[in-house]
Amino acid sequence: MTDGVFAAIFDLDGVLTSTSARHEESWRDAAERFGFQVTPESLKGTRSVPRATSLAALLDHAGVRLDEATRNAVMAFKNARYKELIAGLKPGDAFTGARDALVRCRELGLRVGVASASMNSREVLERLALFDLVEHIADPREAAPKPSAEIYGISCAALGAFPEHAICIEDGASMIANLRTEGMYTVGVGDSGLGAHEHVPTIATWDAAATLARLRG
Repeated sequence: MTDGVFAAIFDLDGVLTSTSARHEESWRDAAERFGFQVTPESLKGTRSVPRATSLAALLDHAGVRLDEATRNAVMAFKNARYKELIAGLKPGDAFTGARDALVRCRELGLRVGVASASMNSREVLERLALFDLVEHIADPREAAPKPSAEIYGISCAALGAFPEHAICIEDGASMIANLRTEGMYTVGVGDSGLGAHEHVPTIATWDAAATLARLRG
């Protein structure tokens, strides 16, 4: 890692696009197929967390126990259904300003990464026509599940930036709190109560140059 290297590391869902509706639909379809109930409340717990964690939360909420083989079958079905749904993603499904934000980061000399809990990040980025602007996509299987900050640490290492030289763009309060604990600079997208160093209502309103100037001091 090099002192002069700075990085911008983005969460995917809720920051660059919204895939939560597709995740929830695929979980509803899996629940119907395997005979357990999900609710809007229980589905909220599946956002930005790995499939195994999501399934455990859904089953706990439903009061259902499944053996390991069946749990694996549920997750495989859910992922296959989700892939069917994201096959319809188009560049226009990226949030307004998402591509511009990535382009601006590259223009500023920032190394650009994505740190998402999804194992389908590459496919989503490709369908949104954003993949060409991202230098590294962290593999969530190599890190502790979010909201652990480990996946962002992996991104920092891959991009050659010290954690204190990383700008992390997130929409989850617990995730932001853990990133701050690790010394990373945080930009919260959406809710102004996320506890980030700075907040923006949408990615389109983020001034990457101003953030980089603050980080450099």
